[in-house]
Amino acid sequence: MVATIDPRRSGDTRYFRRLVGTDVDQALAFFGGDYDFRTPSVRRTRTQPHWDFAGVGDDRMSLRSSRFLVDLRSDSRVDDQFLVAWMRSGSSTITYGGESHDLEAGVPVVLPFCDTYELHHRDIALNLVHLDAGFLRSVVGEDDFAFEPLRRPSAEGMRAWQSVVRAHSATWLDVDHELTATAQRDIAEAFATAAIAAFPQRSRWRSTVTGSGPEHERLRRALEYVHEHAREPIGTPEIAAAAGLSPRGLQQSLRRHLDQTPGDLLRGVRLDGARADLVRGDRDDTSVADVARAWGFGHLGRFSATYRSRFGELPSESLRAR
Repeated sequence: MVATIDPRRSGDTRYFRRLVGTDVDQALAFFGGDYDFRTPSVRRTRTQPHWDFAGVGDDRMSLRSSRFLVDLRSDSRVDDQFLVAWMRSGSSTITYGGESHDLEAGVPVVLPFCDTYELHHRDIALNLVHLDAGFLRSVVGEDDFAFEPLRRPSAEGMRAWQSVVRAHSATWLDVDHELTATAQRDIAEAFATAAIAAFPQRSRWRSTVTGSGPEHERLRRALEYVHEHAREPIGTPEIAAAAGLSPRGLQQSLRRHLDQTPGDLLRGVRLDGARADLVRGDRDDTSVADVARAWGFGHLGRFSATYRSRFGELPSESLRAR
């Protein structure tokens, strides 16, 4: 069944859908329309397959629950919405970027966006929140915002997400009671804001590594390690080990994909970090020398020269510009 809210309601634009069936082909046609299943393969796990779906949404957001009691393998891709998913029962493995991720019951993750991934669902029951990409990016204020896929939230992020789900899901799903246009938007913004706070964001540096093969993912791990540990006394051996590469393999991979050496990468990340601290700093409480040392630059003169070459101004000018 597909239905909409009574159009005589002035501000409530939610729709709702509820469907139940046993026909596998019908289920694939329905779910494939939203999740772009490509060459799906289904194996029955019981005499009588079962599937069901319920969802309430508008052009900003939808809350959905679904079950598909079969063994399903398929490629999938969604280009216009960010999907937050958490498993209620069954099992699910998502393979993306050369790595497989087993979903954990009750633990929400953001599925890959604008990229193809492989799924293997086994008697799966899922809850999903769909957030329109344009809407969420308008909340963030960044046209190219994206989440880092399949990363579980921190404990604090989990609490923020669960709090919004508990506070607003029942109201959103109650289609028998009208929501004003303002209330509708407020709830969608609450979910968007919670997602932004809860889930790791895809840093712009990760998008510089294009491709989804094993080498690309190892290189992303190298970049991730450098960004997380740039304040520490690390070098090529530590970066290579974190990426699962030999030092020579790291050098070759960086040169091939980013035209950089490990030293170039580390120095650039440290300079970016120092600039961020200087721009945010209070000139009465912040010194260029302290910031330079914090980011591993032992020689202040060389730091200033390198900084000016990269950013077109001296570190002291960045601090004063605040």
